[in-house]
Amino acid sequence: MGRKALRYLPPALGLLVLAGAALGLRGALKKLSLGDILAALEATPREHVFHAVVMLGCSCCIMCAYDLPGVIFARRVEKFPQLGLRRVGLASFCAYTLSHVLGAPALSAAAIRVRLYAQWGVPAAGITRIIALSGTNFTLGLAAMLGLFLLLRPGVLPVFGNIAPVPLRLVGLALMGVPVAYVLAARARDSVRLLGREISLPGERLATAQVLLACADIATASAILYAVLPATPGLSFPLVLSLYLAAFASGAYSGLPGGVGVFDSLLLLGLSAYLPAADALGAILLFRVMYFLAPACLGGLCYAAHELWAHTQAPGETK
Repeated sequence: MGRKALRYLPPALGLLVLAGAALGLRGALKKLSLGDILAALEATPREHVFHAVVMLGCSCCIMCAYDLPGVIFARRVEKFPQLGLRRVGLASFCAYTLSHVLGAPALSAAAIRVRLYAQWGVPAAGITRIIALSGTNFTLGLAAMLGLFLLLRPGVLPVFGNIAPVPLRLVGLALMGVPVAYVLAARARDSVRLLGREISLPGERLATAQVLLACADIATASAILYAVLPATPGLSFPLVLSLYLAAFASGAYSGLPGGVGVFDSLLLLGLSAYLPAADALGAILLFRVMYFLAPACLGGLCYAAHELWAHTQAPGETK
């Protein structure tokens, strides 16, 4: 009886993720007005929209590559079938985009990866390594970029108010130390002991790739936001990038779907010194639709299509 029940666990997990994604997308769509979206689009010059779409395409390519370091690392220590870029891209893109609408990104992205990689014959230990590396990408990139800004240009972040530059630079130095220490540790040893557990390290090249991939992800997302903002004196790309870093980090670690409320409020606070509130809100709304909602809808369709295809195959044909 127990073994029979276990047979239904993977498809049940897949359907649960699909239902969660549908509910998350429904909730996100209910909070958006079609009239507001069209008004924001109409107020944005066509050239800016084109630039934003190009950067969105680049961002989606990066989302598809997010799991590559983890998959390469997992194959070093575990034997499993060759996945190919199409499957890695599917798992990576679905996990990245759907976690924005499901909430609790670490847990929801992990559930999607477990479902897909287990279906393709990746053993549990391999999936754990993929999740571990993919889950740390964003934190490493955020620490590197935010630390660099605080270290070199502490005054560029208006959200910190009138805090003296010296404490901000110290915080920046500490943040920069996180990815640097990670890469150096990965170069010097195969594993480290942390909180009584032995944690395998991916090596210098994969660790560096993680940091660079996450930095590129953050930079392209910021470029989408910068493209849809009105041209305003003093509102440079480095400033928008710094605001995005602070706002997205706060939203992501809040656990709310897409950082709703937290992300928007901090962005609006930072942009209020340069733009009227109505213009800033319109640009933020358009960015949210382009970067969060549109990829999430595409990720949901891709995941649903894969689940439908998987349920029509004979056992073993999906591997």
